[in-house]
Amino acid sequence: MKSRSLALALAPGTLLAGIAGGIVFPIFPIVGDRVGLSRPFIGLILASNRAMRVVAAPFVGVLADRIGARRTLLLGLALQIGVIGLYLAGLVTHHEGAGFLAGRILHGPGSACVFVAAQALALQSGGSGATAGTVRAAIVLGVPIGFGVGGVLADSFGDVVTFAIAGASVAAAFVAASVTVPDLRAKVAVRASIRSAVGEMRDRRLLAVGGLNFALSFAAGGMVLTTLALLVKDRHLVVFGRNIEGTSGLLMGLMSIVDAGFTPFAGRLGDRWNAHALVAAVSTALVAIGLAAIGLAPGVIGTAIGVGLVGIGAAGLGPSVLVLLGAIVPAERRGTGAGLLQLCGDLGGMLGPLVGTTLFATSTELPYLLTAGLVACFIPVALWLRRIERA
Repeated sequence: MKSRSLALALAPGTLLAGIAGGIVFPIFPIVGDRVGLSRPFIGLILASNRAMRVVAAPFVGVLADRIGARRTLLLGLALQIGVIGLYLAGLVTHHEGAGFLAGRILHGPGSACVFVAAQALALQSGGSGATAGTVRAAIVLGVPIGFGVGGVLADSFGDVVTFAIAGASVAAAFVAASVTVPDLRAKVAVRASIRSAVGEMRDRRLLAVGGLNFALSFAAGGMVLTTLALLVKDRHLVVFGRNIEGTSGLLMGLMSIVDAGFTPFAGRLGDRWNAHALVAAVSTALVAIGLAAIGLAPGVIGTAIGVGLVGIGAAGLGPSVLVLLGAIVPAERRGTGAGLLQLCGDLGGMLGPLVGTTLFATSTELPYLLTAGLVACFIPVALWLRRIERA
């Protein structure tokens, strides 16, 4: 199967898995307030899927190697249908807290199965930057689309209908994936044990690739998306006359759109030059410069430029790390490698909000400048990988 055809076959499932994760954010805080749930409990519910995904990702990667990434992808989509079912059960039975908590917990391994399997399949198809870029663009766009779709549908049709539509969409993606996605796992006589497979992932090159993914997720998915609204509030920024939520939403949307739009181009650029590590180094520098610009910007234009630079840097770094992973990991270990990559990204996405909100109590500039310094420390890592890539 050609890489382009595979990427297009994977895109609906990864996109809808992201939407299923994002759709809860504009709905559940309102539902939780309405039924009297405490704010800390609401926060716990919203964060529980990421914590579960951190735990599940390495095991899902090994599972993809043992049973095949295609079956792992279908398992993840089936779990996503169950997630929507738990949301609906909570609403219908008026046990919203229990239903949403159970759904978010199940969403952790479900989304891990989809994202890890999609990345493993992209590697098994040949590991081109174009394929990695298309798959990543679908993953990146899913959650922000879920934000918008969830709010609009809930406002127009109500919460129950919204989740019913989401469930039907994921079910359609499951059927489509079962028909279009091939089984590309490597043919080996004897598969290694889980312990030996995980042990081989201690390779310095793999840790370097994982470190780049950690830095990207910590900066973009963790720091920026978590603290941008606080920055807009403290600096009294206004875009098109919108309030705090509207202005921060537009800036977040700018980053996501730029990221998704440039990602396939960046992947093809790395393919053409055979220089994915070099693209990763330049992209890491762009993320660091963008973060510094956000931290020091006096107004909306400077903030928007910084957000856009972070988006461009993320677009270049995302597919590059996946292709580099494929160049390092043997064919029969690519699921495990994708699980390690997902683990590093989820750790960054989980720690970013904790560090960002803590530092924001001191200064609006400090979180971004310190994160820019952290990201810049990974530029030599990418250059070291360039030496390995050329060899």
